[in-house]
Amino acid sequence: MPDRVQTVADQAVRECLATHRSFALIAGAGSGKTTSLVDALAEIRATQGATLRQNGQRIACITFTNRAVEVIRLRLGFDDLYYVSTLHSFLWSEISRFQRDIREALQNARLPALIAKAAEDDNGKDTKTARKAREKVARLEKELAGLPDVTDFSYDDVAFSDYLNGKLSHDDIIEIAGYLFRERTNFRRLIGVRYPFIFVDEAQDTYVPIVEGLNQTCGAAGLPLVGYFGDPWQQIYEGRAGDFAPPEGGLSITKVENFRCSPQVIAFLNAFRTDVEQVAAGSNANVQGSVEIRLVRAEAPEGPRKRYSDAQLDRALAAMDQAIEGWGWADNPEVIRLFLVRQMIARRLKFSGLQQLFTGPYASQRTQDDYEAGEHHLLKPFLEVICPLIESSANGANRRVIDILRTNSPAYDPHGPNANRKLKDMIDQSKAQLGDLARIWDAATTKDALVYCRDNNLIRVSDRLAEQLARPPRAEEYDDEAHSEEKGDWLADGFFVMPTSELFAYREFIEENTPYSTQHGVKGEEYPNVLVVFDDVEANWNQYSFSKLLTPGIAGEPTEGQQERGRKLAYVCFSRAEQHLKILFFTPAPEATRAELIAKGLFNDNQITTA
Repeated sequence: MPDRVQTVADQAVRECLATHRSFALIAGAGSGKTTSLVDALAEIRATQGATLRQNGQRIACITFTNRAVEVIRLRLGFDDLYYVSTLHSFLWSEISRFQRDIREALQNARLPALIAKAAEDDNGKDTKTARKAREKVARLEKELAGLPDVTDFSYDDVAFSDYLNGKLSHDDIIEIAGYLFRERTNFRRLIGVRYPFIFVDEAQDTYVPIVEGLNQTCGAAGLPLVGYFGDPWQQIYEGRAGDFAPPEGGLSITKVENFRCSPQVIAFLNAFRTDVEQVAAGSNANVQGSVEIRLVRAEAPEGPRKRYSDAQLDRALAAMDQAIEGWGWADNPEVIRLFLVRQMIARRLKFSGLQQLFTGPYASQRTQDDYEAGEHHLLKPFLEVICPLIESSANGANRRVIDILRTNSPAYDPHGPNANRKLKDMIDQSKAQLGDLARIWDAATTKDALVYCRDNNLIRVSDRLAEQLARPPRAEEYDDEAHSEEKGDWLADGFFVMPTSELFAYREFIEENTPYSTQHGVKGEEYPNVLVVFDDVEANWNQYSFSKLLTPGIAGEPTEGQQERGRKLAYVCFSRAEQHLKILFFTPAPEATRAELIAKGLFNDNQITTA
């Protein structure tokens, strides 16, 4: 937690609260943004809490993750005066009261927009893309026509919609709320009555329609106050309001203190980012840190889909190990290694087979997203039940074994079919079954483990998993044109023949028990020592190009998208470092790169080494 210092920015926020003026606090990395937010929330409780409680009103605080919700609620003492919630939960709590208007939003805006977007891919020809577009348009038009028959709409924190059954997705919630903010005065009025103060944490990651809607709700005298807390340079998700601003008449406030990073890291951040000049403001001002970059000659990718081969991954990892050894970090457990994607991580941690399968030709974007989140239906039984059971049994943690079984296994459900059996019998049975499972684990495939657990009711089997386990393997060769809608079958077949050996390593990474992470995965975190690995082969060129970002004179100018995405992601990575920041940069021209980095003022000569 940053040192508690009342800054000029914090005083400006207090003045806005006293005069009921909306504001936007721009707070760079390490600035103690959450402390400023919590202090502002506490200030309202101290000055107006009694009146708000008497009127049955609350203070809304919208943040980005469930983890952040719990942190803020804890720091506020779990006071019911505050409604602290994720954005989607807050919006659903409000729009769910407007069932008729939800239907109207879907009819007038959401589905017509989806139909128009799908139709853009239909060029009238008999191509795969055009056929899929026509099929999607037809499906959406059928759902649009069926909306009058839907009696009730629900939201269950899912990514996919089922409009004819009234099931809404993440994206639907945002678009419907945006529609109601724009079109329904009564919707805005009711939110204002319920929440005279609305604070938005991580405002740069809030969706544009929601910021616009809140500004419309709070944009005049006598209306609710909205306070935004965030940093445009930490906006790394697409379609969000990176350049958020308060309603007209509101105040924009910049907080320049940095309570996290050493002065050396702050100086580098100021050279990299020119819109905010941060200063060390706490005990970190006396910390001796460092910033260094090591340049390694990049190889042209030799693997499929313009990726590294296994041999090239091994050489890249060896270069990283050599750099870590040179920095004296080889035996330091307090070093986090940040990669753009998981290819090198999977190779090092030994789950490359899973990585290649779940990002390969049989993987849709949804499959890849579920894999990266640890939510894929093929993997969840291992992550949630099977691996914990095997681990706990091997460690002699018998109580933990029983707890896992009682919570997750139908055969051991306290209210299930074996509820009346003697406890000793169930314990003996569990020991025998786990002994069998351990033998299967060491010698057989993932499918063998799943089938054993299914047949002995050790896991709950989803409908999708049951279908995959029940069918024979696909005999025909996969053809993307003919089988694109069924590619999940080939994915499952590939998974079912894999040994179980990679699953524990994958689980360790998913549960953040390793010194490796993706660069997107550390937003909001902080570490004493940070190693950032930049490699345009990993970046896959289209979305990111760190060579173009850092050395456009050599690599060429980045596209606007590459520039925006790259600089923000790089800033997030750099600013995680509390004391020491090291950068490993794979570049095709190390010496020319060195000269350009020095000329740009990002590094001086003694901060750069070349492999």
